[in-house]
Amino acid sequence: MDKELLAALIRIIILLPLICVLAYLTVRFGLGRSKHLAAYGAGKRMRVLEQVSMGPKCGLTLTQVGDRYMLFAHQENCIILVREMDQPPEEISAAAQAVPGLAQVIQGIRTKRRK
Repeated sequence: MDKELLAALIRIIILLPLICVLAYLTVRFGLGRSKHLAAYGAGKRMRVLEQVSMGPKCGLTLTQVGDRYMLFAHQENCIILVREMDQPPEEISAAAQAVPGLAQVIQGIRTKRRK
């Protein structure tokens, strides 16, 4: 083989995995959609307070505009104002957010069978 071709092949073998790892790290930790871009775009009059994904192409966004709070539903080609509020909604407590684990589900099934 020609020396130039061999050198180009070695460069590709070394640089291609490096580029893939850097791309993965950038997407995973550097430029996430909701957290980093929303914080970066926070302005003086408007900011995104929270976003919740409801599926691959849809979600809910709580936005503050001045002293008003707006809840938007968005999907691939549509954004809908769901509700406009004067006060932000109450935070959900940690106990209400807790999803039962597998052991708790199995224990619940066992207690139902015993009855």
